[in-house]
Amino acid sequence: MCRLTRREKWITPFTKQCFAVSSVVLNMISHGMTSGYNASLFSELRKTREIPLDVDSESWLASLIGVTLLVGSVVNSFVMEIIGRKPAILLSSVLTICGWISFSLASSFPALLIGKIFQGISVGIGGSVGSILIGEYTSPRYRGPFIAAVPTAILVGILISHTFGMFYGWHDLSSVLLFFSLPGLVVAVFSPESPSFLVTKGRYDECRKVFRWLRGTDEDNELETMIETDKILKETKRAYTGITSQLIRIKLTYVVAAFKKREFRIPVIIMTHLNAILEFCGSIMSDVYALDVHTAFYGTDVYMFTVITTLDVLRLVATVSGIYITSRVKRRSMMLIFVSLNVIVNLSIAGYIYARQRGVLPFDHVAIGLFLHHFLYFIIGAGPMPLSGIITGEIFPLADRGLCSIISRITCSIYLFGDIKSAPYLFTIVGVEGVFGLYGLILAYSLVVTLIYLPETKDRTLQEVEDGFRGYAIGEREEALELKCNELKDDV
Repeated sequence: MCRLTRREKWITPFTKQCFAVSSVVLNMISHGMTSGYNASLFSELRKTREIPLDVDSESWLASLIGVTLLVGSVVNSFVMEIIGRKPAILLSSVLTICGWISFSLASSFPALLIGKIFQGISVGIGGSVGSILIGEYTSPRYRGPFIAAVPTAILVGILISHTFGMFYGWHDLSSVLLFFSLPGLVVAVFSPESPSFLVTKGRYDECRKVFRWLRGTDEDNELETMIETDKILKETKRAYTGITSQLIRIKLTYVVAAFKKREFRIPVIIMTHLNAILEFCGSIMSDVYALDVHTAFYGTDVYMFTVITTLDVLRLVATVSGIYITSRVKRRSMMLIFVSLNVIVNLSIAGYIYARQRGVLPFDHVAIGLFLHHFLYFIIGAGPMPLSGIITGEIFPLADRGLCSIISRITCSIYLFGDIKSAPYLFTIVGVEGVFGLYGLILAYSLVVTLIYLPETKDRTLQEVEDGFRGYAIGEREEALELKCNELKDDV
């Protein structure tokens, strides 16, 4: 009896939620490892020429993630809604492992391409379903820290890949990383299906069982509200059964009407430029083309993996610190400070590499490059990385959040593909220093546009932020609500 009591004290709803969420977190670590693997893959193949790659084939291998990410997001939307959230995260895990197997057996460019396709689709599926699963698994009071664990897990995965890259070649490294990807698959197999998915399929008894296993009985009000809401929605949908043309017309009308709304249009503009800040801050280009960037900084690739491992640790610490800073500092102030520093350090790096390669520096020491390189990663980790996710989650209007998310994924994919695909060609035209200078200009433009449109969102409710985009002052909640109801009536 005593043993049972201790077991009950240890296995609480929180520990069960930790177990369920770990399937997502472990998959995010695997996604981080796929990103970090590029440094080993490309640097080794350039030296050994084991699989000959020209600039075009290398850029396609690296940038394919931008296309497959979008494909994975589309695949996920069908799997998640029709089959379930759990099968989606399982599919993501399996595709990641298939990618590692393809890399470990690769002896030609097509085999490398297949591995990249597998892992790119995996990242698209896992990245889309991961945050949704966390939101549906966890209690509101734990949701924030669990969601914050996602970017941290990705950085841990990059760190693992770079650390083992110091000791293994790209062939052996893929086998090692395959081993690290297995726990995510195992945990996903034993994790429960999302209660929210079960309720949409009318499996209410199973939903109650899973929901109470995850959260206990203290949150039954949320459970019953969710079930009752689903019943009402199903009754509403039955009224439109068989009227496909009308449903299509309603959807098209909704999309057109959304772009006419100020509370939709302005967040989309902000989100588009926030994504540009995140994609062109310099981190992605430095991670993917580590050999080019490292050689430009230091004139040699000696100790490359030692340096990038220290960069990974610093970025991880900076990201955790950035999450804390966002709880203390206003969003606009933090955006202005950190992105401005990002612009300055990018331009400083461009100037330093240009002057060092042409021998016009009055004094040069490896410590200068080390400082600039590490300062860049600290600024990126503390500013653009946490800020982009936090602000994006605060500015989307409730009624149009799904459409905003789709647009966000599309812009991210376009930026990611353009960034990685163009970098090798830009290296040959303007050099690494020119790319850093160009990114500094893109950041400066994106920062100005963002600050023009972005209101202060810290310590404001999502409704207050949304009303602010409509043009209502804080405190005019009742008038805003009445006007919103009138808008809905006009749509109907």
